[in-house]
Amino acid sequence: MRITQKYLERQVERLNAKLGWEAGNGDMIELDHAACYGGYCLVYKNGSHHLTPRMSGKELDQYLRGALDWIT
Repeated sequence: MRITQKYLERQVERLNAKLGWEAGNGDMIELDHAACYGGYCLVYKNGSHHLTPRMSGKELDQYLRGALDWIT
């Protein structure tokens, strides 16, 4: 399976839904992508806080799968 940015964005949306966070209030996790800096990371509060270090799409996919399983 190919890990795309759209696929990772859907997983982040699921994570926000499980946490009970809604778009618009500032309390939500977002996906940040910058190929020049090393890939993807998760940010909070409109990018002011980095929750994860930069990682590849496959690594972030595994991270998000674990987070989604853990939060049930």
